[in-house]
Amino acid sequence: MKSNNQHEPLRTRRRPKAACFLATAALVLAASFAMPRTSAAAEVGLSGSGSFKPPSAEQLAALPAGLGFSQADLASGKWSFSVRYDDSIRDADPDPYVGRYAGAIRAFRVVIGSTTVDLPVDQAQIVVSDGGGGFTNRESIRLEARATIPSGLLRLSWIQVNQQPQGTDLRGPAGALGSDALPAYAMVANLATASPFDRYLELRIDAPGGGSRPLLYLSSSKLSVTASPTMAP
Repeated sequence: MKSNNQHEPLRTRRRPKAACFLATAALVLAASFAMPRTSAAAEVGLSGSGSFKPPSAEQLAALPAGLGFSQADLASGKWSFSVRYDDSIRDADPDPYVGRYAGAIRAFRVVIGSTTVDLPVDQAQIVVSDGGGGFTNRESIRLEARATIPSGLLRLSWIQVNQQPQGTDLRGPAGALGSDALPAYAMVANLATASPFDRYLELRIDAPGGGSRPLLYLSSSKLSVTASPTMAP
């Protein structure tokens, strides 16, 4: 059925310029809301590499089996790590000065020598402290993960601590962190600290029943760490 509207004369009434501008702006705004938001949840890739002090020959010989790393790996003194995380995850900690971002980490890998270990992401998190936990003079960012291995429990953490003299209050804008929110990726990679030794990678393996001393402990601040946005897989 044909519409009678096609025979109506074309109306050429001119609208004021202001009305045209407002109508165009409204259309653009409506279109922006209708478009899919592809960058709502940005993923960040962080990686670092460096060296650590290898265990002595006597310490290597005394290590139990099932650590996941060979004596040659540990004797190499070389390691690296990489993390991929979602920076849109919300804080799950009720402390107003501690941000706990469970579920933010999408991948966490460590390489020692020639051995690569991928840690389970369901046991990984990012913790941001803006003078929280009763330590008002201390700010920190921790990316940490743990995994059960044949010899016990493996923990891996990228730790950065900005600690000032007792009595200093770093909460809020007073310190390097403005809040307990997940900071920009450049700061997650390189937080300004009072000492370069307060930025370090730590690996610890404890026996299944725990104990006062770990089976293996490695720690080093001799790392170069960078971060940048990455495409989600």
